[in-house]
Amino acid sequence: MAIAILVGVLIPRTSFAQSSNDEGKADPQFYTNVNGGFGLLYGGFGGNVEAGMGHLAGFGALGYATERTIDTTTIASSINYHFGVRYYFDVGSDQFFPRVGIGYGWIANYYNADLNLKDYEQSAKGVSLHLGAQFFTVEGLVFNFDVAMASKYSLIQADRHPDFFPFYLRPCIGIGYEITTLFDKDDGRKKIRNKEIDPFGS
Repeated sequence: MAIAILVGVLIPRTSFAQSSNDEGKADPQFYTNVNGGFGLLYGGFGGNVEAGMGHLAGFGALGYATERTIDTTTIASSINYHFGVRYYFDVGSDQFFPRVGIGYGWIANYYNADLNLKDYEQSAKGVSLHLGAQFFTVEGLVFNFDVAMASKYSLIQADRHPDFFPFYLRPCIGIGYEITTLFDKDDGRKKIRNKEIDPFGS
């Protein structure tokens, strides 16, 4: 009789504790979105696709830079790419996600007066860093605001890019749609990105 009472008391408590732990250890959800915008993270004027899980995401872009004329020099148009990874920070919001990332690809089509008649390659490619944030709406719209940074020291084939800027800074702005909302109508907003994991173990 005493054993039966003890079992009856412990089983509900054990089940409740297990349920709470399971809920606290929900797996981070996969997410993906598509965006259109401008800046080097969009290859000039172009499209950007992002996919990730938890705090980490990868992105890739394909875009177009138009022809321009500066002084008497014509900077040719180009089709460009840019791809990389980024890390999202959890600030306790389901709509606002600050981020930092690193990318590789097109930086700029450039000219400056110091080049004079030097032979150089107009389209510069290399490594960039970006800081920014992503905003979500309940309708699934995604707004992206970033500041991208590069330098003559981060270019590939630096010898082909004399007099590129020691520090290059450009805004990148885009708008898009979160594709995962099409397949997860019930709780996509509750389990987006980094709400279920804590990389610092606190």
